[in-house]
Amino acid sequence: MRGAKSAKWVAVAAVVALGATACGGGGGDGGKSSGSKAGIDPSGKFSIEVGEPQNPLQPANTMESNGSIVIRSLFSGLVDYDQSGKTVYVNAESIDSKDNKTFTVKLKPGWKFHDGTPVTAASYVNAWNWAANPANKQTNSFWFSDIQGYDDVAPAKGKSKADKMSGLKVVDDATFTITLSTPIPYYTYKLGYEVFDPLPESFYKDPQAAGEHPIGNGPYKFVSWQHKKQIEVAKYDDYKGPNAAKNGGVVFKNYSNLETAYEDLKSGNVDVLRQVAPKDLPIYKQDLGDRAVDQAYSGLQTLAVAFYSKQWKDVDPKVRQGLSMAIDRDTITKTVLQGTREPATGWVAKGVLGYQPNAAGDVTKYDPAKAKALIKEGGGVPGNAISIQYNADGGHKEWVEAVCNSITNATGVKCTGDSKPDFQADLNARDNK
Repeated sequence: MRGAKSAKWVAVAAVVALGATACGGGGGDGGKSSGSKAGIDPSGKFSIEVGEPQNPLQPANTMESNGSIVIRSLFSGLVDYDQSGKTVYVNAESIDSKDNKTFTVKLKPGWKFHDGTPVTAASYVNAWNWAANPANKQTNSFWFSDIQGYDDVAPAKGKSKADKMSGLKVVDDATFTITLSTPIPYYTYKLGYEVFDPLPESFYKDPQAAGEHPIGNGPYKFVSWQHKKQIEVAKYDDYKGPNAAKNGGVVFKNYSNLETAYEDLKSGNVDVLRQVAPKDLPIYKQDLGDRAVDQAYSGLQTLAVAFYSKQWKDVDPKVRQGLSMAIDRDTITKTVLQGTREPATGWVAKGVLGYQPNAAGDVTKYDPAKAKALIKEGGGVPGNAISIQYNADGGHKEWVEAVCNSITNATGVKCTGDSKPDFQADLNARDNK
């Protein structure tokens, strides 16, 4: 429901555990996918269901799964993570620090961008300084806020005092230093996020054009982008990293809904789905046989309150706690989602370093009576109505409707789904408040 008296929640899309694959290739499976089967061409390309990225393909401007999966194929950073969540060096030879405040980064030799130019220390320092500058409007610029001098480049108020962060210094082509404002023992761990990827010198001539035709240093190189249709990448033969492509390339195919993608999977028009829509969960194993993959995925599906709306600025936290306790996560995951999800009990998913069971306490436990009481104690939901915004191409409709029914039945608060056509439109609506 929308209007002056309604409140809006935003359902943030997440990639989940279910996939179905007809041909294999690179990625995190160590070559154990069905690509090793007889009859599969290891130099061939495979296709995967992916929505339209929200923004141009610039590493610091990508904050959602559709763009990230493409960026990670095109770019490689200093470090990455293994399946246990530990950091592994990729483009970095070493990252050392004696005080957790100043870090010395040394790069591995021989790395080149897809245009043949070398990856140097300046490739990182220049990229980070450019991304931190508010004039360049990069979605993830705040990730550089730990670095000394960030506040001069991107002050909370007023004009910039500098265009470069004082905490970044190029020592030589293979070495640079990072000085933080305060010590952070786990800073190396943060460097695995794609916002910290390097950029070639050609990027700065026309950043917008570079986002449409990116030149990276990753296992795949860019081929083409047909907006709302597909993005194609090809194997980069001179890649020096540990996660080299094991196939000829990837086609990221755009779909308006998962049900259509599933039908294309069955007919052989797409090879990989990142998830299966709720409607097809009861039948996917029967339909796909040994092409179906069911494995754990460390991710959370999150409902985030739109605090920028007038309705929620001064609302007592008890109201949010009550709404949370009105959601019967156990029943919804078992029925609507066919047991393919587990009820969340905290802010960190299983398999992620730092996970603690039942970290949220009672807030995630279904208790209609307490939910209703908390909402009343907190002064009630503004307008006694909420809407949950979601993207129609993400397989969310069924569980959003179930969450709404659960909230309404438990508390009397009216709840409706607010569908946007795709993830890009969903994110744009949220960003535009």
